[in-house]
Amino acid sequence: MRRLQQRIRDLEAELIRLQAQNDALAAQTRDEARGRLQEREPALT
Repeated sequence: MRRLQQRIRDLEAELIRLQAQNDALAAQTRDEARGRLQEREPALT
């Protein structure tokens, strides 16, 4: 039973780590997309 509880704690910690990593990658992607939009030439009016 203790092994299972420890495994659950380990998996929960891994989930938190992966969620933080995913959040960081999503923010980086948003920043890069924003940068690309700002580099575009304005549309002709």
